[in-house]
Amino acid sequence: MSTLHEVTTLEIKVFSNAAVYAALEKALPEAGGRLIGAFASDIGELSRVLILREFDDANALVAARQKLLLSTDPLGCAESLVSLRSESYALFPFLPQPQPGAHGRWYEFRTYGLRQGLLGQTIGAWQDAVPARHAMSPLVGAFTALDGEQPRFLNIWAYESLEQRSQVRAEAVKQGVWPPKGGPASLTTMTSWVCAPTPFSPMT
Repeated sequence: MSTLHEVTTLEIKVFSNAAVYAALEKALPEAGGRLIGAFASDIGELSRVLILREFDDANALVAARQKLLLSTDPLGCAESLVSLRSESYALFPFLPQPQPGAHGRWYEFRTYGLRQGLLGQTIGAWQDAVPARHAMSPLVGAFTALDGEQPRFLNIWAYESLEQRSQVRAEAVKQGVWPPKGGPASLTTMTSWVCAPTPFSPMT
């Protein structure tokens, strides 16, 4: 398998953000993979930092994860960590690789549980619907989860403001642009975090 992505979610002690950001900025260049973005949760579960990295292949991802698991001071944040979780993903095949840069002031991480056997159908529906929806606000990426018990996929959207997010989502439904045809019937669960880029995030 070619390029893979990983989202590492750190649950951190309350009000430890500044110390965690400093530690991550120092540790991530040596942690493996290519840092695409780092985000702090603002709506949803709080005191979370989400790190999006890209890896050339599965071997590189596994090596970085093993290094993290064996570390006595994971990403330099041991003193501030409550928990840490890493999840690996494959980008939907029709999408370009997520790129660092300015996409929006807010990033929404939406995770959908999916009924068994419907991943291919879901990807096809998204391929048809994404161009019109992407024109309204950027789709940073949509990814199939490669680990965990439940089939699921992650989609990340960028917005300039929370007001724009509400307006775009309502307008997309009104115009029939979104959701993809048949999409809601395939879903079992939905969760959402709205996050802001950290000061050191390449995606801003």
